[in-house]
Amino acid sequence: MGEVDTRGLRHVLGCYATGVAVMTTLTADQCPVGVTVNSFSSVSLDPPLILFSLAKKANVLLHFQQAEYFSVNILSHRQEALSNMFARPSTASFENVEYSHREAGCALFSGCVAQLECRRESEIDGGDHRILIGTVIGFHLQTPLAPLVSYRGRYGTCVRDAWSSTPPPNSSLAELTTNDLMVPGWG
Repeated sequence: MGEVDTRGLRHVLGCYATGVAVMTTLTADQCPVGVTVNSFSSVSLDPPLILFSLAKKANVLLHFQQAEYFSVNILSHRQEALSNMFARPSTASFENVEYSHREAGCALFSGCVAQLECRRESEIDGGDHRILIGTVIGFHLQTPLAPLVSYRGRYGTCVRDAWSSTPPPNSSLAELTTNDLMVPGWG
């Protein structure tokens, strides 16, 4: 096998629709910092572990590596501007953003679909990224909102009439029908 075309690979990987989240933590001086990611995933329910990855060249990586806690803000379809702002963390400002904080002390933005508060557990090498793993110490499910989704480098959302009710604990994706999920704007 020859060299992999990284630009082509990026386009192929963009075909996997993901949610969008803003990860937040505190600097050593207790200033809030954040960064937009779509590389967030659950790892385990017992113990409750999640992961996300940051580029090794990201200007906020060191803050996440040194912090004891971080938060995950899973964005709603109404938060494209917030996602864009934290996509360039060096220019992001918390001054005009409504947020609170709880146990972990990290920014929790209002209007999100859900939030997780985590204690950083470990990190591993992931090529040009670092993979950070955290233990969930708290979570907050907000009022039902459609999520912000990234697909092929563009924003969208998925809409399901049943969002207003919580699925039973034993539900699965196998029970969904074609009409349950629609992605407007993506032909």
